[in-house]
Amino acid sequence: MIASSLKEKLIFLTPILLITVILYIMIATSIYVSMSDWRSYKISLNFIGLRNYIELFSNPRFYAALRNNIIWIALFMVPTSFLGLVLAYIMVSTGKELIFRTVFLLPTAISMTVAGTLWVWMYASEGAVNTLLKAFNLSFLTKPWISDPSTALYALIFVTIWQYLGFAVIIFEAAIKGIDPSLIEAAQIDGASSLRIFWDIVVPQVRHGFLVAVPLLALSALKIFDIVYVATRGGPGLATDVLGYFMWETAFWSRFMADGAAIATIIFAISLGIVIPYALIALRRWFR
Repeated sequence: MIASSLKEKLIFLTPILLITVILYIMIATSIYVSMSDWRSYKISLNFIGLRNYIELFSNPRFYAALRNNIIWIALFMVPTSFLGLVLAYIMVSTGKELIFRTVFLLPTAISMTVAGTLWVWMYASEGAVNTLLKAFNLSFLTKPWISDPSTALYALIFVTIWQYLGFAVIIFEAAIKGIDPSLIEAAQIDGASSLRIFWDIVVPQVRHGFLVAVPLLALSALKIFDIVYVATRGGPGLATDVLGYFMWETAFWSRFMADGAAIATIIFAISLGIVIPYALIALRRWFR
């Protein structure tokens, strides 16, 4: 019996341990490569310390990409979380969950590459967005959305909000359904409005939903690459450049593998800065 139980545990634990070991080996390898002199097609792993990082921190493009990533995280994470909660509340309170799921989950099912191609067409000078604005006599608002440095970044951020909104809705739908129905029923008997119920009961009770959604959305914005690659290639200028695209171009286009690994290591460090506080809060919540 004991041998059978041990065998079952090994069946499940072995793949997990194997993947974990491979993952940490790859992380360690990437960190070492970032401290090497590999800057050509030919592999070279001579240790040069922090020289690549020093050069990276003196590169203006790095700060432009980092700035765009920070803006992307803030303007993507906050609206997506809040709209996801509002729409989830409307879904549950109206009972129209099937319709809402279909509408908001459809973009989530589309790959970011396909979504980027679709929105490049929609943002074109004669694309759907400008055509609709002209149809509503708002021609003064038309512009080349992703060709204008002042709007390109925000246009791409909107695409990611559109695509990830369904993800946030599902998380908050599950959180709202976990609220004790008697709390809402008591508030309704007392004559509380839907808005009052939302702010005073729903929002405080779904904090664990934010605990899940916010870090995942922040990480998604931090590692954004495909929409930038498809739509703008970081342009115009450096208006939409992000760390993920900067890393790809440095490592796989310029063949400066060590510099690309340094950027990847910095992305990894920022990710830890997002994940570790989330993990600590989650552990306190689960084990208190």
